[in-house]
Amino acid sequence: MKKNYRSLCTLIFVIFIASCSGTISSLDEKGQGAGHMYEISDVLAKRLMLSAMKAEFSKGTIKELTDSRLGYHSTVDWGGDTDKIELVAIPAIGTNKAGAEVKGYIFSAKHSGTAPASGSPTIDRLIAHVISDAEKLGVSYHFKK
Repeated sequence: MKKNYRSLCTLIFVIFIASCSGTISSLDEKGQGAGHMYEISDVLAKRLMLSAMKAEFSKGTIKELTDSRLGYHSTVDWGGDTDKIELVAIPAIGTNKAGAEVKGYIFSAKHSGTAPASGSPTIDRLIAHVISDAEKLGVSYHFKK
């Protein structure tokens, strides 16, 4: 009986940890920026993302991603739990009204960790902020690839 209890507890723990992550992006079929890419430069994409991150996190906790992706990360602490939050700009190609291909970015935010109650709302606000700013400053087109 003790072995079955231990196995059940392990299974519940693994399921809990696996379910503590999420992603939202302007590729999503619903929500703000759905299906759109933004014809903006990489410099402007970084500025928009940093502005969104500063609205959610203390300046000292925001770090630029160190891999090849364009973006930032920080953490959310809630009680004894922590969620890592990432906001990235992904190169994309869209089609303008004349049918020509245009280059720009889509935005994606994700969280992972043990504080999904604070991570999920945070990535929703990040995407809303960066998409709102991108739509004010750049031209958006339907995402092609």
